[in-house]
Amino acid sequence: MSSVENKFPSIDREQWRAMVKATMKNNTSKSLDRVDEDGLEIKALYEIQGHEAADVGKNTAAACAITRLPVNPESHLAHGWDICQPVSADGPVEETNRLILDELRDGVGTIRLEQMSTANLGTNLPMMMRDVLLPAVGIDLDSGDDVMAHLADFSNFTRTQNKSLSDLRFSANIDPFAPNAARSLLDDGLDYLAKTNASDTPFGLFRTNGWVWHNRGMTTVQELACVLASLVEILRAGMARGLDLSDLASRLSASLALPADLFDGIAKCRALRRGWGGIVSALGLNPDAHRLFLHGAVSVRMFSLADDEVNMLRTTTALLGGAIGGADQLSAHAHDCLGGSSASGRRLARMQQHLLIEESGLARSLDAAGGAGFIESRSDQLADAAWRHFQKIEADGGAKVAHLSGQFDLLAKKAASQRHARLAAGDLSLLGVNLQPNGRPVTSSLPRWQMLRRPAAAIEDLRRSAAQNPPRVLLLHKGNEPSPQLVKLRALLAIGGINPVLMHPDDINEQAVTSAQPDLVIHAGDNFETLAPPLKVGLRDLHHKGKVITVAAILGTSVPLDILGDIVGISLEAYQKGEA
Repeated sequence: MSSVENKFPSIDREQWRAMVKATMKNNTSKSLDRVDEDGLEIKALYEIQGHEAADVGKNTAAACAITRLPVNPESHLAHGWDICQPVSADGPVEETNRLILDELRDGVGTIRLEQMSTANLGTNLPMMMRDVLLPAVGIDLDSGDDVMAHLADFSNFTRTQNKSLSDLRFSANIDPFAPNAARSLLDDGLDYLAKTNASDTPFGLFRTNGWVWHNRGMTTVQELACVLASLVEILRAGMARGLDLSDLASRLSASLALPADLFDGIAKCRALRRGWGGIVSALGLNPDAHRLFLHGAVSVRMFSLADDEVNMLRTTTALLGGAIGGADQLSAHAHDCLGGSSASGRRLARMQQHLLIEESGLARSLDAAGGAGFIESRSDQLADAAWRHFQKIEADGGAKVAHLSGQFDLLAKKAASQRHARLAAGDLSLLGVNLQPNGRPVTSSLPRWQMLRRPAAAIEDLRRSAAQNPPRVLLLHKGNEPSPQLVKLRALLAIGGINPVLMHPDDINEQAVTSAQPDLVIHAGDNFETLAPPLKVGLRDLHHKGKVITVAAILGTSVPLDILGDIVGISLEAYQKGEA
């Protein structure tokens, strides 16, 4: 076999620059650079630093590079990551049990119980867990302020099976800094750890949930900094109580949202682990012995009701990012979860992970992206930016102060507002939503998802309103062939589900306008005065109300989405403020 060098000869930096310049037809590669939501520049042609130079001035020592690895590398190589699938436990207990068994039959390793009621849980658990072999099946709680009550009920239930929580793969996932979390939750969790017998203390006691804050609107750097600050706050509170830091650190985990951009998903996982390595090193703990258990959950903020099949693609690339990024555990909601998960949607969500493990073999390498120039550069960039933001949170009083003062939610609202502004201006493209939109009806999301700040939700509101009360829009155009401006206008109106009636100005008079009773008239001419006199008479009242507008005026606005809101009669103010 010929050598790699014979097939792919080495190339120096200047040769590479010359090749890029030729490809760009002598234009600079800077035209391809972009700036992300955090203001970080992502370069198309990036500089690669040597390992020693890259470590200079970083927030962690070179020894912390080991924190890129999963918590249990041997198990990861042998079996892959833990497939942890969400189960909605808010229905009849028999239905919850059926949903759990459906997941387990398809090889899911851990069940994440969501929306679980506290009432009668102790009585319902035997039925809910019927035919579930708990030592072999992991259980994750997603309980919010009810977590302590749920923890007690599960503890009592395991005793009936002559076991304790420490015998199981059980995670309580107490998150004291989740949105609207009770002030007492951190103290309650630490009290449990201090006073409860070690045999009844689950390995996974605390989990800082960046996924929740991501879905509330936070940017990548804000989410990472929030997670780091929350982990430090738990450790700080444990130190104040005199708890064993090594034991407490081993019971912490973090959940990150995985975006559709798989490269950012990879870099995000690596950046968090590097930040955690800096924290445990500063505490005098061995980073290798205290790796952070990382749960990657597919973002739901990026999901859409308008064309939910596209959510399958978003889920696939998000899971790829978490898998290559070395997450210990991955979760994905069904692509149609916003309107109510179907059986096929739930099955697809779990089988995607089996395909990545068994057929793609993504778990057969540790730190599979290690050494890739762009990934290394982006990981460093996110880690450094998140560390600086984390230090600012610490300087302002830490996660506890930020949580109680509402600063975390203010960050999320501001980021959501800025994201909507990009969408409204046409600078944020969502496939199936404002890019290649279709005319299918858009349903409403389930109440549990309505607190998420999803960019697509604004356009979904526009389409629902247009479907319920279709606006009568008259489009006046003289030519037989659509002009480029007309094509753009139709594409814009399609985003809001608006179907205009196209008419030739010479074929319409005052009587025709009266019969049509349009809510809005759009004409392709320069202005109102260019219309024929009979037509001007018919449109006089609408013109006085500002309901006659040119194509150029609509396309020339900086916020075309607001124009659509005016046409269908709804306000997008809540989205502009980052509150929806």
